[in-house]
Amino acid sequence: MLILILFVLAACESGSNEPASKSESSNKTGEEGTPKEGGTLSFYDFDDPKTLDPHKSIASATNSRIGLVYNKLVTFATGPDNFSSDEIVPDLAKDWEISEDGKTYTFHLRDDVKWQNIAPVNGRAFTSEDVIATMERIKNLPGPQANSLVSVESIEAPDDYTVIFNLSEPYAPLLNQLASFVMWILPKEATEGKVDLDNTAIGTGPFILESWKRGVEASFKKNPDYFEEGKPYLDGVTIYPNGDSMTEVNAFRTGQTDVILTDSKIDFETLKKSVPDAQIQSEIVTASRLFINQTRKPLDNILVRQAMSKAIDREGAWKSIYGNGEYNGYVMPTLEDWALPLDERKEYQEYDPEGAKELLAEAGFPDGFEVSMIVTDGYGPQLVTLAEWVAEDLKEIGIKVNIEVLEYGTFFSERWPSKEYDIGIGLVTPVTDPSDSLDPFFKSDGYRNWQGVNDPKLDEMIKQQYLIVDRDERIKYINEIERYLFENVTNHVNLFAYHIHHFKQPYVKGFDPHSNYGYLFMKNVWLDK
Repeated sequence: MLILILFVLAACESGSNEPASKSESSNKTGEEGTPKEGGTLSFYDFDDPKTLDPHKSIASATNSRIGLVYNKLVTFATGPDNFSSDEIVPDLAKDWEISEDGKTYTFHLRDDVKWQNIAPVNGRAFTSEDVIATMERIKNLPGPQANSLVSVESIEAPDDYTVIFNLSEPYAPLLNQLASFVMWILPKEATEGKVDLDNTAIGTGPFILESWKRGVEASFKKNPDYFEEGKPYLDGVTIYPNGDSMTEVNAFRTGQTDVILTDSKIDFETLKKSVPDAQIQSEIVTASRLFINQTRKPLDNILVRQAMSKAIDREGAWKSIYGNGEYNGYVMPTLEDWALPLDERKEYQEYDPEGAKELLAEAGFPDGFEVSMIVTDGYGPQLVTLAEWVAEDLKEIGIKVNIEVLEYGTFFSERWPSKEYDIGIGLVTPVTDPSDSLDPFFKSDGYRNWQGVNDPKLDEMIKQQYLIVDRDERIKYINEIERYLFENVTNHVNLFAYHIHHFKQPYVKGFDPHSNYGYLFMKNVWLDK
């Protein structure tokens, strides 16, 4: 139904706007016993992506398929209570050093890694040439990852198992961004056009993509040459594209699937009653937003955008549609210290329809205007319901909204990035560094600046935070950027963060998700049956 995002059930049921705390889970890996090998894990996930190419798409649907196949230089720690962890741990790099001036990163690669035994790679050894080829492809496409390498002047490989990144200036988020889901490492053959990256994937990861039948399923089998001894435990994984709510609930109730995710109040209660021994996890890690194409009039007027923000009854929406919620900011509250305090977020986003009408009149639109809104049902029905709620709120201040519901691929890969829309409702990608909440969306050349934000002062502010190595000082500066966005940009319009519930069959063990896309934890999953 939706991405792996979960939270404390008591908070989910209360509808409170108190700040989110750490997640709770009904199981802990240390209490689960000795892992057993075998079995296939199956579940529904996002609609099929347009492409499996990790450098052309950052879509969650793409990463949910390819994350089982690829690895990165470094990654995030996973396990119980590590859902939003920003702890960097080795992946293809076994260790690394950073120079005192912060301008040289030296990575020492594992020497026991093989590519999956599929032509044209044929199980050869992974080497530094693959890292160089991947980074060059990222820089030359350019793909959505290019901004992560903006300070990298050169990359060299003195031998097969050493890679050196030379930076023009310190860049605080680099390690975190190398661990992100946008930085999967490809075999050099793939970068040379010898692999059909749109439709297949050949990696070093725990699972091999056996088949991808669009609209039916993606099937993965265990990689017998995976470099972590004894893993993965599963023989395979099957991912079905997003189905309707009833189909997914019934599949879980009858044991046809092993995991289900839902943001529906009704489905949550149904699953609790019908599968009483299911394990339930919940976390707040995503949020909804109203994105606005400010290259179109009158949406280029900040008074209009601020009026739209004031017109939205956020608390009413989250209580009615999701049963829970929290005021969001431009940095997600899941990043805790980095986010603006809750009282500030709430103050910036008060529900004030009369004030909204005054702003519209001041902008020269006392009688309102008409716009179209795009949304996708690829995340499930709740987002479409939210779009309808926002449309009704905007109608109350004179803005007529015509809603267009799109399939996921068209929404995410075509209409939104090409700015073929007026306004739209979407979700915020989970991140582990505040730069990833700011740089892609609000820099004038940001790879996901699909709203048309163009503010030279904001560009400079975002650039300056790269250079601040001291954590406390960087937090203060990030907070100032958030305030600037609320007061001088107001695009996107934040709606709210909310919780999504994740049910697991009682025999599923080691399934401890991380907010970073790609199922980093799947190598640890096993079935106790």
